[in-house]
Amino acid sequence: MAKGVKKIKLEPAKSNNLDGWMNVVTGLGTPKDKNTYSTLDWCPTTQPVADSFYAADEIAAKIAVIVPKDGTREGVTWNMDPTVDQDEVIKFIESEFKRLSVWETMAWAWTLARVYGGACIFVSVDDGRSLDRPLDISRIRKVNSLNVLDRHELFTTSDYIIDDIKSEYFGLPEFYDYNTSQSTSNGGDIVKIHHTRLIRFDGIRLPTRLYKRNNYWHDSIYSALGVSIRNYSTTHDNISTIIADFNQPVYRIEGLSEAIAQDEEELVVKKLQTVNLMRSAARAIVLDKLDEFENVSTNVAGGRDLIDLTVQRLVAGTDIPHTRLLGNSPTGLGATGESELVNYYDSVKSMQALNLREPLEKLTEMIFSQTKGGMDMPEDLTFTFNPLFQQNQEKEIKTREVQAIADEKYINLGVYTSQEVADSRFGTGRYSYETILQEGVVREIPQPSTPVDNGLGALDE
Repeated sequence: MAKGVKKIKLEPAKSNNLDGWMNVVTGLGTPKDKNTYSTLDWCPTTQPVADSFYAADEIAAKIAVIVPKDGTREGVTWNMDPTVDQDEVIKFIESEFKRLSVWETMAWAWTLARVYGGACIFVSVDDGRSLDRPLDISRIRKVNSLNVLDRHELFTTSDYIIDDIKSEYFGLPEFYDYNTSQSTSNGGDIVKIHHTRLIRFDGIRLPTRLYKRNNYWHDSIYSALGVSIRNYSTTHDNISTIIADFNQPVYRIEGLSEAIAQDEEELVVKKLQTVNLMRSAARAIVLDKLDEFENVSTNVAGGRDLIDLTVQRLVAGTDIPHTRLLGNSPTGLGATGESELVNYYDSVKSMQALNLREPLEKLTEMIFSQTKGGMDMPEDLTFTFNPLFQQNQEKEIKTREVQAIADEKYINLGVYTSQEVADSRFGTGRYSYETILQEGVVREIPQPSTPVDNGLGALDE
């Protein structure tokens, strides 16, 4: 190497890993594009933020409440062995559900799970065991009450997490700590509760890594919807400000600049007060010959389109239709909003299966296990969630007519009996399209007769 020549080590240039279209002339997709610096970041919604959303914004509160409210308002239909006294069983279940306020409690626990990311129903039972020991179903003397605790009232640590991958509770806490002072600071007693004494509700499900970061709880609905709710609310608040200042009066006063320069602002203010006084008294504008007055209106062109964009994003994020969330009447030729509601209620139905079925099954088992004032649980006791969408009377009559025709064909074919149809459709006091078959019934389905050749190239039955 020649003397005086500096050796430079060449390194590969650093580059951004960008997927998508790029245009080096316009800068689209390159580091010159401002959008390339937009990133996503997740952090759990804190308790104060969730409190503010739910308590201070009516739309945020409605988003949290509406799904649990719809999911619990129609109740369930109980199905059981027809050999037992069904009326007595249903009467017992309904009386216990009323005593314990089951549906109200389920709706509230589900709501708090959506607000904070998780909640539990503490089932107060008399089983003669301490709260840190597993609940023994066989020793339940009485179910006393149901109390809802949100995730910020229950604390857990990694030491409490069940790490046995073969366990049905893998990844969930075995114990929860409840502080009677509602604070992790000094003061109050710590009560250790075994998970079998709690019925857990989760919020928006998180991947395992984020679930652990969030202290083994799932996420609040406000983590993803916070921006949409804020945009919707601030947009409508700004509209009220625009309306208040929609017509802005403008005065053109001769010699205004000179008066201000000579510190005679009081004369200007007095003149304006006089003009406003005349507007109120004489309902007319009285001005000097050289002065001018006009009302300047705020330009709101295109505002409706911008408002609609914030509404559409909010509705899309909540997965709740306009007609249910905002109470808007459907628009467009022949629009009824029925298809949107049907799709929404189908979505709620799937959420019922995910969030309500297991808690209801667990609580029902506890209720029937009571030794004081209880009764034996019927075999094969099941339930189905009642339909959420109510058809109008004309459509309901037509639907039942179609069901009756189908029932008649199945009865004639021996698929099920007329008694099974009567019990299934009307046995619970509420019309049901579900058909419950009795066990042990022999079903003789007729076989089609073999066609016989009549010698004329045709087949006779």
